[in-house]
Amino acid sequence: MHTDPDVAPGTTAAPFQLPGLTGLRGLAVAAVVAYHLGHLRGGFLGVDLFFVLSGFLITSLLLRDTPSTPAGMFRWWGRRIRRLTPAVAVTVLVVAVLFATSSGIALHGLATLTWWQNWRLVAEGTSYWEGAASPLRHAWSLSIEEQYYLLWPPLLALLTGAAHRTGRIGRRATVGVIATAGAVASFGWAATLAARPDADLSRVYFGTDTRVGTLLVGCALAALLHGRTPGRPTSDRLGTALAAGAALGGVALVVLSLTLTPASASTYRGPLALAAVAAAVVVAAAASPAPGTDWLTWAPLEWVGRRSYAIYLWSWPTQRWLEDHAPSLHAAATAALTVAVSLVLSDLSLRFVEEPMRHRTGWARTVRPRRVAWVGGAAVVAVALVVAAGSTKLTVEEQLAEEFERAPDPTSACTSDASRPEWDDDTSDYDPATVERSEDPDACEGALRVLVLGDSTGRGAANGLRRAGPEGLEIWDRTELGCGLAPPGPNCPPWREHWRRSVEEVEPDVVLVYLGMSGDLLDGDEPEPMSPEGDALRRDQLTEAIELLQRGDAQVVWSLPPVPLENGLFYCGGAAEDTPCDPDWISRWSEDVRRVAAELDVEVVDVRAWIEGRPDLAADRPDGLHLSGPALDAHAEWLASELRAAARSDVPR
Repeated sequence: MHTDPDVAPGTTAAPFQLPGLTGLRGLAVAAVVAYHLGHLRGGFLGVDLFFVLSGFLITSLLLRDTPSTPAGMFRWWGRRIRRLTPAVAVTVLVVAVLFATSSGIALHGLATLTWWQNWRLVAEGTSYWEGAASPLRHAWSLSIEEQYYLLWPPLLALLTGAAHRTGRIGRRATVGVIATAGAVASFGWAATLAARPDADLSRVYFGTDTRVGTLLVGCALAALLHGRTPGRPTSDRLGTALAAGAALGGVALVVLSLTLTPASASTYRGPLALAAVAAAVVVAAAASPAPGTDWLTWAPLEWVGRRSYAIYLWSWPTQRWLEDHAPSLHAAATAALTVAVSLVLSDLSLRFVEEPMRHRTGWARTVRPRRVAWVGGAAVVAVALVVAAGSTKLTVEEQLAEEFERAPDPTSACTSDASRPEWDDDTSDYDPATVERSEDPDACEGALRVLVLGDSTGRGAANGLRRAGPEGLEIWDRTELGCGLAPPGPNCPPWREHWRRSVEEVEPDVVLVYLGMSGDLLDGDEPEPMSPEGDALRRDQLTEAIELLQRGDAQVVWSLPPVPLENGLFYCGGAAEDTPCDPDWISRWSEDVRRVAAELDVEVVDVRAWIEGRPDLAADRPDGLHLSGPALDAHAEWLASELRAAARSDVPR
């Protein structure tokens, strides 16, 4: 990340070249890379450490030499562009070539180069912690910093100018008060958004308004320390206090990095603010430097820190390329290759791109090659993005969209196309008697009417059965993508009412419940999924669901769904604990389903065991979870036989 700004002519470079701060940059980028690789649950806090460093360094520079004219401001922005853009442009160019067929890569590249990638990700509903994401997803943080670089300097100039004219409050105090107030407002707004029942945590994670608080903490720290020469040895008393504070702050950051996850609303209700304050204390100690911070000047750590910006740029695309082109690689091998390639590329970037363009040295010593680099580089990147836009292939999600689209209801003489009412929150006018039936009572004699309930895995199963057209089965699909037994939300109807209405409408002979092992199964405040209380509550809800379906005359069949493949879209990496990727969680879910099914005389269809016996089907699970193509057809044939067997069983209905 870019936390080492250029120093304006006539100013001292010392604050921005302190070895301790360089070492912190090395630690921060190491944490982020470990997080991306799935080996550090809360390693995303490395970005927050970068944010604090950026706020501190930029504000320290501006307080010492605030641009006082528009021309001075444009020169300041010019130095920022010269420092940051060349390395990003090279990264975008290479990514556009290597991922030319990836859906949306051209727009992601443009958004990265123009510093609004974070809002682009918000607009398309991207989740930062799930899925095989864009190789430029990580540019969200660069965009926030660039937006900060664009807005904060003129705001600081206005604030300090007003303070100078009034004479009532000093520049340092003005900046400190405004930065502190802004940080509190930002953290408060993030907590408010995260507390909403329908909270979009990705929006909170990516938003400039919700993440700028960490940058402003660094700004407030710069105001607090302004006037003191960075790097000057501290007094014994101050040094002891800073050392103690740094030790506590470091411990806090380590603990938070091991426990926090961006997918939890609680992260945004205090822990992120705590991490920012802890990082600020550590930065203050490293900038002093305080006793006990000498280890931050360890040569290998400084080497990484000097290349942290390029490491951040290259590590995520490298990891994504390896995961796409070598999915069978062991996670350790993927991590080792990602780190090795990123270190090599970052060193090349520093030597041949960043330093020459920043300091006008080497090949960029004269004007002509610099102009050629800017103009030619822009043209090459533009062509690459245009070519990528024309070469785009469908994403895995887009490939599966056809499998997820709900097919029309059966159109035989048994029913009509109009027989399925759309879901409406206003259920007062629903009457099962209004469902159209055939005028020929013998048209469907002998056919087994199957109602499918569940989520996207169930949708695929229902569509596969329809496509196969198994003899003697009439398939009715009432699945809801992403819902299953999940609590009601913007896209999920209340499942109890939805299931009751579906049974009344379809009047099935068999109800197939086909849904994934969701961690969001339970309503309301949940205990830990793997705790005895979690087991009991989960079994209670499974019991309630089955008893609701058994109120009619239908035979209930419950499926044990497929388990995600490693390195697929649904692969959880190092964050697999207490998720559908955790073997213990899978076993616990299966045990609970089988236990409740045995108590209530319900058939269980073990899809997981069937898939494990067919390793040849892995290629037809493009996202690592859902079936498609030939695999879905084979699954439909097998599932149809299981449904017929269940209907013929002696299990009471």
